[in-house]
Amino acid sequence: MTLKRTLIIGGGEAANYVFHTLTSRAAPAYQIVGLLDDSIDVKLEDIPRFGGLHQLEEVVRKEEITSVLLAIPSLEHTKRKQILDTCISLQIETQVLPELQDIFAGKAEVAMRPVAYQDIIERDEFELVYEEVARMVEDKTILVTGAGGSIGSEITRQIMCGKPEKLILLGHGEASIYNIHSELKKSDPHAKLIPCIADIQNKERLADIFEMYRPDIVYHAAAHKHVPLMEENSTEAIANNVRGTWNLAEVADAYGVDKFVMISTDKAVKPTTVMGATKRIAEKIVQLFNQISKTNFCVVRFGNVLGSRGSVVPLFHNQICNDEPVTLTHPDMERYFMTIPEASKLVIQASMLTSGGEIFVLDMGNPIKILDVIYKLIDLTGRTRETVSIEFIGIRKGEKVQEELFENHEKKPIQIFDKIFVGEGNPHATELGGIQALLANYMEFTDDERKKQLFELVELDWRYEKI
Repeated sequence: MTLKRTLIIGGGEAANYVFHTLTSRAAPAYQIVGLLDDSIDVKLEDIPRFGGLHQLEEVVRKEEITSVLLAIPSLEHTKRKQILDTCISLQIETQVLPELQDIFAGKAEVAMRPVAYQDIIERDEFELVYEEVARMVEDKTILVTGAGGSIGSEITRQIMCGKPEKLILLGHGEASIYNIHSELKKSDPHAKLIPCIADIQNKERLADIFEMYRPDIVYHAAAHKHVPLMEENSTEAIANNVRGTWNLAEVADAYGVDKFVMISTDKAVKPTTVMGATKRIAEKIVQLFNQISKTNFCVVRFGNVLGSRGSVVPLFHNQICNDEPVTLTHPDMERYFMTIPEASKLVIQASMLTSGGEIFVLDMGNPIKILDVIYKLIDLTGRTRETVSIEFIGIRKGEKVQEELFENHEKKPIQIFDKIFVGEGNPHATELGGIQALLANYMEFTDDERKKQLFELVELDWRYEKI
């Protein structure tokens, strides 16, 4: 087998890790030719340093490089993008080091991964100041619902950096809770982690947990969020997203929680789907409870999260890698995108800013055409666009071509922090009756009646002027 003439970008600890992992294999596939690093002092055994990062194209051509391994996890985004764009233009295989935390947690089984959908975000990510997180959570008990899910699990990882007194991992799926509990316990054996298997539809179970552990801050990430599935299962969408949020809010109020932070979605803005409507009603519940409670209730709303469960982008990536046709509903489809770590960090930052009642909206940058995302994924996997078939399958029921982050009636958004806006305004107290009526009767309705009541509740947004 012909070895791939390989260039390592980086000369630090991560690069050494990559080098020793690859060269220790019984049947190595890579011939490490040299490295690039801006520091002249780096040393990687007897591997020569060819120069700085700006010399990538020159070195690739001169040394006939066929593979590049990017091994600088801390590299700022603009430089990272420049390197990836250069590799794409040179049509050479490119791989990147997984996050070190994933390697140490045992989530990354190999040293490198191919460039993938996480790499399409073209802006620097927001970074938390963990000293501030520590000040918020020290001596506090934090509870995260949906702790085994994409966003919930990442929130727990970020919160762990602040060393809370206790961290309650609440979720309905035992496997996902087991996995995140094992991962966090491995990263900090001394942390006080409490895995709780519970369904947020069961108010009595929630009350038992709050009575036992008395959480100070609640991050509510549990939700049914798969749009087509919720169209076909409206009873479960209401039960989980609406009743579950009501149960949590009521129990949080009863047990004197300091802060309650609900995770929402841009699909709650002028919703056209069952999932979006239930999330908009959940937002209303949180804001209505803020009007009557000493607890500070707030909502954090954002768009699509790359790599989350239910996200279509991993599907595109798999279709491309498996040489299957890529299925897209419409060529003009646009969405906002953010990575899981950035969304989770901004949720925590918003929780440090809340005084109650806000809908925080994360700055998602500019909307991106899904077709451009597909083209970018094709480029990053080393294929040519001409070799990948794209099939347009038609817009699904209730699907929007463009999403929005704010309602028309919400006040002009004010940026109160880096990448965080706030839309002001509160639902009318009279809306409580309609929500209670829905929760009392939705199981008795036909599917059409159920959806009619759902959308009547959210259409109130377009009739009222908010304060």
